[in-house]
Amino acid sequence: MPLFRMVAATAAQRPEAVALCCGPRHVTYARLVADAGRLAAWLSSLGLAPGDRLAVLLPNSVELVTVILAACRAELVLVPLAQDAPPARQAAIIAQTGARGLVMAADLGAAIPAETRERLAVTVCLGRPEPGTVGYDAFLAHGSTLPAPRSTVPDPICLLVYTSGSTGRPKAVAHTQERLARRVEAFVRTLGVTAEDTTLAVFPADRPVVLVFQVLAMLRQGGTVVLAEQPAPAAFWHLYGEVRPGYCLVMPSYARKLFADPGAAMVDHSRLRFWLSGGDTPGQALYEAARRITGRPYCNLYGLTETGLVAVVAPSETDKPGCVGRPVGDVIMRLVDDTGRDVAEGSPGRLLVTSANMMAGYFNDTMATHRAIGTGWYDTGDCVRRDAEGNYWFLGRSVDVIVRHAVQVAAALVADVLAGYPGLAEAVVVGVPDAEAGQVPVAFYRTTGPDPGAEALLRYLADRVDALSVPVACLPIAQWPVTPRGKTDRPKLTALAVAYLGRVRGEG
Repeated sequence: MPLFRMVAATAAQRPEAVALCCGPRHVTYARLVADAGRLAAWLSSLGLAPGDRLAVLLPNSVELVTVILAACRAELVLVPLAQDAPPARQAAIIAQTGARGLVMAADLGAAIPAETRERLAVTVCLGRPEPGTVGYDAFLAHGSTLPAPRSTVPDPICLLVYTSGSTGRPKAVAHTQERLARRVEAFVRTLGVTAEDTTLAVFPADRPVVLVFQVLAMLRQGGTVVLAEQPAPAAFWHLYGEVRPGYCLVMPSYARKLFADPGAAMVDHSRLRFWLSGGDTPGQALYEAARRITGRPYCNLYGLTETGLVAVVAPSETDKPGCVGRPVGDVIMRLVDDTGRDVAEGSPGRLLVTSANMMAGYFNDTMATHRAIGTGWYDTGDCVRRDAEGNYWFLGRSVDVIVRHAVQVAAALVADVLAGYPGLAEAVVVGVPDAEAGQVPVAFYRTTGPDPGAEALLRYLADRVDALSVPVACLPIAQWPVTPRGKTDRPKLTALAVAYLGRVRGEG
């Protein structure tokens, strides 16, 4: 139980420091560790044994973090469930992972089909208990804080997280406690996180990027985690002004809404040390808006569900839109061509990653695990280049590299150039099938003012990129389509581009 021991060590040094805040509630380190220990013992007494999967469907709350730490101490395997997933998806995840227990909020109970809950050994309900469930608060009356005897596994699996499915069917990625703890250590060293920091977490705390880089990083160092539920921009900035965090982590699609809100320029940013972005490419316009409004570094991090954090831009080197920084901790990055040979410095290549802290594998899928990490390297499928200073630059997913007349067009590079046009907020370039060229690029853009029109934008690009990189069309868009995880929905943009070109060509 390395993660629980890590937090318990902090509690021993800073027992009365505030570990968690959620609304008016404040929980000290001493109380958090005591509650997590008692909850772990109680879950064990209900029949959950080391290695059992425990599904969790809770909002951002003190209870969610307490459950996470309790599961680590009892060596249970957490299976986070998304609040916005349909009941059929929730049932499928519970069945596929073989979960024996569930901790859920009473008002979210309808998201789990009744027949699925009936098959569980234990269902714990936060709030008014429903029939067939046990009330969460019952653990407070449990006498022992010592869990049942633990397994002899030195580094137990503690978390199963499903991939988005963008590269195939969603798979459950298994993470171990020790590997997550080492990722925390690498992060706090690289970013200089201290006990004086507070972080404002507005995405689910059981999502790996938030769990590692906000919740566990703070609990490792003795700082404070403030939990919220992705509020509207005005409400976010009101809470931000009250908390005055040392750093925040938000996905670009949400950050764009935040920095477009007038409240962003009206709050006190004096305690902010840096802003973290992950999960998607921020784009130059977002970099510039964040830096202009906060006066602080905007740090882009790069990682995947399977690998954890791979690289991050240090706060002192953030004036590099498109850069994902340098490897973190023991991570080694390698760029190869289609034959598997290393590419020359400055040339684009497919990124391979190796680290002792990658996933343990895909749950119950030996063959998929072997294909993914059997060589010791994980193929990210992303196109990246490395400059002479050792910095890595994200160019897009390999599937997003557009091959036009046998020439590779880096969609992300073209989008970054286009986003530099005055008055453009952001741009995205996608590839569309073409009978003659194989693929052609189509650009989408959003403005902050009057629309300059496609002709002006195409002339702007023609002066700055090679001819084959110039899109065949530039299409305005009022609002980006996004996936449930907050990333730009490129397949939807591609479908819009295909439909547009079909109309132009008279094909439909």
